[in-house]
Amino acid sequence: MAMMAYDAKVNGIYYNLYTASGQAFVTFKEAYIYNDYSGDVEIPESFELNGTLYTVTSIGERAFCNCTGLTSITIPSSVTSIGNNAFSNCSGLTSITVASGNTNYDSRNNCNAIIEKSSNTLIAGCKNTIIPNSVTSIGNNAFSNRSGLTSITIPSSVTSIGGRAFSECTGLTSITVAPDNNIYDSR
Repeated sequence: MAMMAYDAKVNGIYYNLYTASGQAFVTFKEAYIYNDYSGDVEIPESFELNGTLYTVTSIGERAFCNCTGLTSITIPSSVTSIGNNAFSNCSGLTSITVASGNTNYDSRNNCNAIIEKSSNTLIAGCKNTIIPNSVTSIGNNAFSNRSGLTSITIPSSVTSIGGRAFSECTGLTSITVAPDNNIYDSR
């Protein structure tokens, strides 16, 4: 039996609401049933519900997990935390954009990825991601189950790659490592 995992659905997005602080966290529809988001999803910075203004500050763990029909995601500047595996198994994801005013995350150089600024870690990518030279780490499950990903170039700046970063990437046929990368090579 599935358990409800959200407090409200507003414009197609499921949220957990914290009325006292006026914060909203993006979540999924039901526990263990994650595949409900599809198409282009633009998370708003805030919304009003029943006379209360909520600011969207977090994307919860596994919020978009297994959303194979999700094609693009836009994350507002108000989001300050993104949970583990928030975008795992999103095989149809082609575009990721983080608003330019976000203090914790970015999509620098239109890279089609989410990069945690404080650690320069790419935490979520898609089949069109180009890893910027400033990224030093690829996070756990960053490209998990991106079957449309066919090739990727690891720049010289990358010094660590997390567990299952490229797991179930069934279309991945080419990984190129920058020749001046001192940690990894293409052998």
